[in-house]
Amino acid sequence: MATGAGGNRKLSPVGVTDAEPRARAQMLAALEAVPPGTPAMGWVVAMLYLPVVYGYERLDTRACAQRAGNGTLHMLTDHIGD
Repeated sequence: MATGAGGNRKLSPVGVTDAEPRARAQMLAALEAVPPGTPAMGWVVAMLYLPVVYGYERLDTRACAQRAGNGTLHMLTDHIGD
């Protein structure tokens, strides 16, 4: 769950995968599953696990997409394959 505008609760699917194309496909599938009339955004972010700090370092936003309330999907950035 995540908090949306005005404190409304909303689903926020998060996943981890080892390949950017698979992450992009999962992001697009999650955006397609959003109920009609609900705007949504999705990101694919490249991260590096750092065992020294037991955490991740964010490297780069590889793709970002937005789905409008009418269901139209817009790719805002797409660096897959650079």
